[in-house]
Amino acid sequence: MKKILKWLLVAVGVLVLIVVGGGMLMPSQVNVSRDLVINAPPEKIFPHVANLKAFNKWSPWADLDPDMKVEFSGSEDGLGQVMSWDSAEMGQGSMKVVESTANEKLVTALDFGQMGTASARFDLAPDAGGTKVTWSMTSDLGNNPIARWFGPMIKSDVGETYGKGLAKLRVVAEGE
Repeated sequence: MKKILKWLLVAVGVLVLIVVGGGMLMPSQVNVSRDLVINAPPEKIFPHVANLKAFNKWSPWADLDPDMKVEFSGSEDGLGQVMSWDSAEMGQGSMKVVESTANEKLVTALDFGQMGTASARFDLAPDAGGTKVTWSMTSDLGNNPIARWFGPMIKSDVGETYGKGLAKLRVVAEGE
């Protein structure tokens, strides 16, 4: 019995070492970026990303939970706009516009409550086919080795969702 208990403790110790040590070797930041060329000038696209009320018309997350409760506060548009959500599918959180350059750039601060924080941005640049829209996000996972194990999954899921959102933005912007 002592031998089994000893091997069990060693196995648990090795498992903990792998999880913690492996997690600490993984990146502490998640960086996601997707881009798409939209056949419209920046001034046609920017209002759709810069106004958080318009954001929900093409947001990929709106499709994931049609019953999501969304509230808007702060400024009507531009800096200081805040969109908060409460969703059975995606939890609670908020997005606040912290930087805006008309027809070029919008930066938001994301707060996912216990899930952490992130910074997201839209960059618009003239392109031969219209406007290249880049949607990116950066999140610091800190020193938590368990959180770092989720980094690759977050990158994959968010990247896929950003791609869907940009495709929907293209339909909205080119349809005007």
